[in-house]
Amino acid sequence: MEIVTVRGLKKYYGKGENQVKALDGIDLTIEQGKFTAIIGASGSGKTTLLNMIGGMDTPDAGEVIVDGVSLSGLKEKQLAVFRRSKVGVVYQNFHLVPTLTVQENILFPLSLAGCAPDTAFFGEIVHLLRLDGRLGAYPHELSGGGQQRTAIARALIAKPAMILADEPTGNLDTRSGQDVLGLLKLSVETYRQTLVMITHNLEIAQMADRVVRIEDGRILE
Repeated sequence: MEIVTVRGLKKYYGKGENQVKALDGIDLTIEQGKFTAIIGASGSGKTTLLNMIGGMDTPDAGEVIVDGVSLSGLKEKQLAVFRRSKVGVVYQNFHLVPTLTVQENILFPLSLAGCAPDTAFFGEIVHLLRLDGRLGAYPHELSGGGQQRTAIARALIAKPAMILADEPTGNLDTRSGQDVLGLLKLSVETYRQTLVMITHNLEIAQMADRVVRIEDGRILE
């Protein structure tokens, strides 16, 4: 079953001779419950594509359908609700709130939505990601791996249909990166979620169920 359908997606920056075709007519489907890796060189369009799928950017042409919802028909407030409820994002630079504790960072998406946490599910995630003893700590008191595990927990807490990960191990050393990647994959498998990850690391890509290559804004299959 497909959770993402992308049709004729285009995104251009600039005009005339200086125009950059970030996405130049992308057609793509992503299967529910699978780990899809998107690989490509810097500037190939992979981050732009991820942002389109997550409703964080809008295309110049084409359509993105996520879990039966066409994003092109949504207004900004509706897109905000979509992002909170359907998508969990894990960034390379963690994007944790420095003045909030680990627990507060994890629960932040629910706080924004005005939703009460599922305490049992929270406990499961915290245990799975080995954050049990660090809930009262602040981001600066954690290692890079600890910060990324917190970011993964935050992405999972709202039980989104899909996890989007943008080079999640890019700022980590090799050992921490492998640890975080293994935990991310385990958590997605445990909760039967869809994982779409951008990476330039071929070893990481080999762990995926499917690898999508993008070059100059086009999919190479």
